[in-house]
Amino acid sequence: MGRKSKFSKEQKIEICRRYLDGSESISSLAEEINVSKTTIERWIRIFKAYGDSAFDEKPANESYTKEFKRKVVEAYLAGEGSLRDIAVKYKIPACGTVLAWVKLYNDHIDNMK
Repeated sequence: MGRKSKFSKEQKIEICRRYLDGSESISSLAEEINVSKTTIERWIRIFKAYGDSAFDEKPANESYTKEFKRKVVEAYLAGEGSLRDIAVKYKIPACGTVLAWVKLYNDHIDNMK
């Protein structure tokens, strides 16, 4: 089973819309719900890319194939975007995941499990 978010899909969408309509700043929204600004920024990036479906709950944590990981890493190394851009493009929840895969790839560790 996937992780249960502290905030509902509707709450995240509302926060994103309040920022995008210009009514509130990232800082004020983050303070209001007691999260970091980077959390709000991540939600906004995902919402811009995928709309209301961005925050659909998944039934389980995602499992990625070795081929998929290689594709993601090669896209990053080819300069197709920042870690954050690549994570959003490939629907990976955290850019730190992409970074970990890049490190394994660069260290020639072939067992990217």
